[in-house]
Amino acid sequence: MKHRRFLLLFFGALCLCSAMPAQHGSEWSLEQCIRYAWDNNIAVRQQTLSSEQTKNLLFQSKMELLPTVGANASYNIRWGRSADLQELRVIDNNSAFSPSISASLSLFEGLQKVNAIRRNQADYEASQQDVAQLRNQISLEIARAYLQVLLSQELLAAAEKSRESVEQQRRRTEQLVAAGSQPHSDLLEVVAQLATEELQCVTARNNVEMATLSLRQLLDLDPDAVFKILTPELNVEAVRYVESIKTLYEMAKGLPQIRAAEYRLASADYTLAIAKGRYFPTLALSASYGSNFTDANPVGDFWAQIQDNRSLSLGFSLRVPLFQNWSIATGARNAKLSRRMAELELESRQNVLYKEIQQATADATAAYNQYKASEHNVSAMQESFRYTEQKLEVGAVTATDYTVAKNNLFKAQSEMLQSKYQYVFQVKIIDFYKGIPLTLN
Repeated sequence: MKHRRFLLLFFGALCLCSAMPAQHGSEWSLEQCIRYAWDNNIAVRQQTLSSEQTKNLLFQSKMELLPTVGANASYNIRWGRSADLQELRVIDNNSAFSPSISASLSLFEGLQKVNAIRRNQADYEASQQDVAQLRNQISLEIARAYLQVLLSQELLAAAEKSRESVEQQRRRTEQLVAAGSQPHSDLLEVVAQLATEELQCVTARNNVEMATLSLRQLLDLDPDAVFKILTPELNVEAVRYVESIKTLYEMAKGLPQIRAAEYRLASADYTLAIAKGRYFPTLALSASYGSNFTDANPVGDFWAQIQDNRSLSLGFSLRVPLFQNWSIATGARNAKLSRRMAELELESRQNVLYKEIQQATADATAAYNQYKASEHNVSAMQESFRYTEQKLEVGAVTATDYTVAKNNLFKAQSEMLQSKYQYVFQVKIIDFYKGIPLTLN
């Protein structure tokens, strides 16, 4: 028995560990980061709980269609003399016990309960869309932070490669100075450039650490947890978009922020119907069953009286609202205003969405053009630097010319990497408007 229990615990722990690969040193993909944030982000969990409350309100509104049933019992003791006219006698003290059960059911009240169910259903659907919208916002924030880490890592790799190139040039210059082919001042220039390259590497390494920290904070990770992101292969040419603004807008109408506003407009419609329903009369059915016992009655014991005194009642009640201090009319007017506000909110969100898509497409186009221009600039700077490096080795240029060419090349490479990741992020925003899950694969 102990061996079986041990095996169960062992395999349970093994399954738990396999379910959390990212928290034990494996590389996190963008999708894993997003799913982890959805499951652990406090704001998402709070919004989910709020949605659950709305779901409970929907359930309760459905239960309002059922009759209400209640049991009642009263026990009264009377002190002092009283007359029993039927028995022509005087009773000094007496007690009475009266049990009963009653039920009531609303038959008609202007469809208020039915419309309340429809309104709460719309509110619940809107709350679900609020959760989805919050998840989308977090997904975009994580995607931006994830790409920033990738950019920082590429800038660090470029800085280290540049430093290695200058280090090689320093060794060659030392040999040329030792041979008397170049003045000692050229070596000093190259050594100074190497120090600059070292500083750039330190700065780039710090930027990687800061970008990674920002991503960890978005995920609310344990500070002691091992965290390393997966580096995918990014093909910039493969992520170009071709849809027009109008097409993207039509595709984006199903986004949660639009759907939530539509559901809230429907909720306002049902709220208005409930307010108008208060103009109608209400009809209700009630029924009760009970009995009573009193020790003032000398005939029959407790159970005999309970049996003999049974009574059943059935009744209908009709209530017609004639004058309610204008509360019904005021409620209906306010419901109309609330509906108009919900209508304007939907229109506002649609306008904001269209402008966001306009801006996103413009930003993506500008980022792509910037990337292509910087790519050509890097090619030109690489060729210029290669030519300057060759001339330095034969003494045709000074070390100062070499330093300027090297700095220009590194600046061009940095600008190209920044424009590359900016374009990738802008295209991912457009994918988001299309309803495509955020991924870098």
